[in-house]
Amino acid sequence: MAWIWNEQFWLPINTTWDHLKSTETKQLPQFSDLKYSIVAGVVLLVLRVLTESFIFLPIGYFSGWMIRKKGLLSCIFSYMTSGFAGKSKFKRVAETAWRFTYYTSIWLIGMTIMIGQPQLYDVESCFRGWPNHNIPNTVWWYYIVETGFYWSLLISQILFDVKRSDYKQMLLHHIVTILLLSMSFTTNFVRVGTLILISHDCADIFLELGKLFRYAGWDRALTIDFCLLLFTWISTRLGYFPLHILRTMFFDAPPMVQENYRWENLLQRPIIPRVFLLMLCILLLLNIFWTYILIKIAVKSLSSGVDDIREDDSSGIEDSDEEKSGTIKKKKA
Repeated sequence: MAWIWNEQFWLPINTTWDHLKSTETKQLPQFSDLKYSIVAGVVLLVLRVLTESFIFLPIGYFSGWMIRKKGLLSCIFSYMTSGFAGKSKFKRVAETAWRFTYYTSIWLIGMTIMIGQPQLYDVESCFRGWPNHNIPNTVWWYYIVETGFYWSLLISQILFDVKRSDYKQMLLHHIVTILLLSMSFTTNFVRVGTLILISHDCADIFLELGKLFRYAGWDRALTIDFCLLLFTWISTRLGYFPLHILRTMFFDAPPMVQENYRWENLLQRPIIPRVFLLMLCILLLLNIFWTYILIKIAVKSLSSGVDDIREDDSSGIEDSDEEKSGTIKKKKA
């Protein structure tokens, strides 16, 4: 397995793994640190169960979004033992509320951290001086937690989350994202990684918020949120990401990566930046696919109102008689 860590594959000329070891004055990311991302993923899963059970469920209970045939404590116990892995309508609301809470929190934290980082103002600084960038503790933790979150999404989607019509695309998205984050962390492409995370998380806030408005039946709020989502999504995922990050990587990064470095010279050292670039292009294709879905929703909404077409009847989700009778009260258009 030693060939996997061949320095010609990962690192530029005159750079070895010893050069990427942390010192007293400089902190550099280590591959072994990625084990903390798995721990973070497990912690986030536990936090999610507790949040859904002790925050979102009581909110649904007291706001009348759930049937009150049992007491609150009995509902919490039932949800933690069986409902968390179920397919009820409340389960959809709870998992959406969790993602909205996470994306909002991590984007605000990320922006606070990024304000003092050079890459926020100069994309070229992601590649200038690579791979010897010092990684502050705040950025290190931000990266580990973000990687852990996608581990938690991958695990939960396979084991117990509601399966929607884009299930396979989401699995591919989580796998690609974990690989991107892990490879960028190992080779200290953390600066460009933080830009990708910040630019993608902000649109997810409006995406999850819109789902919550839809579940609540707040049509006017949903329409406003959908307009904000379209603007944010297109400006970041089809604007900032390809036109600034990918463009800089395609045209400006090669001489900073290594003198006379060419993307088209596939066997030229190092190889991993090409793999990284390819996976970013896959991510862009996924963004284009989801943009198509958003536009499809927009067209559909002109005649039948905004809806989440990922939750159509083909998903195979059926509610129990109790859930059908009013687990979540949704206003009809």
